Amino acid sequence: MMYALSTDVSHAKENADIYDVDLIEFDGFECVTFHDPGIDYQRQQGAPEVIEFVGNLERINGRDHLLTAPLGLLLLSRRMVGVLEAAGPFRYRLIPTVIYSERIRHLVQSGYPRRRTWHSVTDPSLKNEDFVILQLLEQTDCLDRERTLVKGVPFHQCGEELLGRGEAEPLVLRPPPGGFPPVFSVPELVFYCFTEQARQACEQAGLKGLWWHPQP
Repeated sequence: MMYALSTDVSHAKENADIYDVDLIEFDGFECVTFHDPGIDYQRQQGAPEVIEFVGNLERINGRDHLLTAPLGLLLLSRRMVGVLEAAGPFRYRLIPTVIYSERIRHLVQSGYPRRRTWHSVTDPSLKNEDFVILQLLEQTDCLDRERTLVKGVPFHQCGEELLGRGEAEPLVLRPPPGGFPPVFSVPELVFYCFTEQARQACEQAGLKGLWWHPQP
């Protein structure tokens, strides 16, 4: 079984409350997804060395996967990265982040469009640096284009170039030599895939905030 991963938002009280953190936007942020393994987004597209957010620090305390706005970046705790590493080798880059307390949003953001100010935050109680963005550095070309069906039509005939989670029934992947890494990227999928071993390792470690989506 393969899984897509999203953030568990069952703690949210209403639809507008589902996001854990807001990105402090920067020039060109709309194109910075950290999903393409061939792009160094910081050197090639001008993304900051540290990606900054604002959020409720009490709410994210103890969680391991956060939902980001306006982009759905893969924001994981360093603890979760360690669990995935222990489950098996994979090539990746970690992009450091800092999440500032909602209480000082007005100090770290200003203007229109809203951008980071020069205000320096030194009080450790007003920021969280325990999360990173995970970018995989290689893709696994493993999609079976004949047996993967989209509305009953083989993928190579359906006219689609990319698939979201749950759009293929079934999603058929051919194991590469040596088997799948715990988390991997498939060129035709807009989401990362996680193996059963990775899911079990995360659950055994007691990680919080993870919502696993079995891919049929």
